[in-house]
This record gives sequence, C-alpha cells and structure tokens, in this order.
Amino acid sequence: MATPGWEARPALGDPRKIGRYVAWFHELDAWTEYWDIYHPESRGHFYFGNDKEPGLLTRFLPRDRRPPPFVAWTRMALSREARTAEAFSREVRVAEVAPAVMEVDGLLTRLFEKHFGDASDKQVAADYLDAMFLFATNSLPPALERDARIADDDPRKSTAGHHTLQGDIMWFAWSLHTEAAHAIVGRDEGHARRALFLAGVATGCPADFAVHGHRRTRPEYLSRANLPVYLHERGMKWADDFEAAAEEIHGLYRIREWGVEE
Repeated sequence: MATPGWEARPALGDPRKIGRYVAWFHELDAWTEYWDIYHPESRGHFYFGNDKEPGLLTRFLPRDRRPPPFVAWTRMALSREARTAEAFSREVRVAEVAPAVMEVDGLLTRLFEKHFGDASDKQVAADYLDAMFLFATNSLPPALERDARIADDDPRKSTAGHHTLQGDIMWFAWSLHTEAAHAIVGRDEGHARRALFLAGVATGCPADFAVHGHRRTRPEYLSRANLPVYLHERGMKWADDFEAAAEEIHGLYRIREWGVEE
C-alpha cells in the first residue's frame, strides 16, 4: 500500500475483516448497479430501473436529468444559507420522493446490520470507517467473479473488477440520500447509522481524492503523512455529530466545485 501512514493502522489489513468488507460492498452493488446480474427480479428497483421499472434513484439522484432534490442539495451545500436547507427538506419530503428515499434507507439498514451490526457501538463505527477507507483507496481484493460476468462491451467493464467508487459525484449522492432520510424522519432509531454513513463519506471522499487525484480536496489531506490515522480520528468524531459531518461534506463539495471552501 502506497498510502503514507498505512502501517499505523494495522486494522486496515486484518484478513479476518477484509472478507466481510468485500461482502458488504458486493451486496450493496448487487442490489444497485449490478442488479441485472444478481437480482434480476428487482428490475433495477433500487437503482435507476429498466424499461418498465423507473427505479427509486431516479427520483432524487442525477442520471439523465437533475431531479429537484439533487439541485436543492447542491444549492444547500454551496450556499450555507438556512433557506436552502429548508428548500432541500421540502424537496425530499414531497410525495413521490420521500417513500423512495426511505425504501432505499431500509435496504441500507438491513445490509448494514447484516455485515456490521449496531452502528451505535464504537467498535462497529471504527470497523465501518476502516472499510470505507479501503473502499475509497481501492485497496480491497479485486471483484474477480463479478468482472468475469461482465461482457467486454458493457460500459461497466472497466470498474466491475474493483470495490470502489469511480464517479466522484457519487460520494455526494451518498450524502444527499443520507441527509434526505434525516430530513424526513429526524433522529429515529436509524440515526446512529446515518451519522456513521456521513462520517464514512466525510473520510472516504477526501481519501479517494487525495490518493487518486480525481478532484480537489483539502490541502491538509494531500500533505498528511499519516492520512489513514488522521481521517480515522476525524471520522470517529463525526460519527457522533451528524450536523458536523454534513457540514464537512458540504465543504468538500465547495472545494470540488470552486477549489476553495469559501
């Protein structure tokens, strides 16, 4: 591993955990991007659908269009004004969006509990953040079985063999969905997991950008000799503070867009 400071986080290389991390990301992708291979019965319901099924993500994430919840999230992240946060909350609570957000949230709850457990447990939180760092830096074992099942002319072929994110906007889409669920239901029994998910985005996104250079990020992340340790420590704090984690992600989005946070 070329990432400086890796040796200071021995848990990142624990073989007892790696298989579980891979299983989590594989199953998450199996219900979404690779539904046609692993869950054809879903018809893309938890993704962008097929010719007959519109798919839940079409209601709040960009693909062929920029749906109102996505536009509202970008305005909120860029402006910091209370009125834009209120506008985002209104957009995700409309009748055609809120059920889609919460159905995806339900899937994530089931999968998280299966592979990690109780998000309010500090050891579980640390475990999840380790998984996200490996995912963000493309350091998990390759997805050989999935790659073998993807045709050479499939647009997904170049990424099918890796457990990682290639499209940088997807980090912010993950945050959008988590913030949307929070705007809809508030601090319910899923709050600890949602806060942990935001902490995962707030640490995974800069790890990805710093290691791979996909987009601009904070200079401190580019120069840190102990990046895995530094991000892990910050992530553990954000896992207990949903609002601070969300604000950090908004700041990262401003840097992505403008090169500076202000």
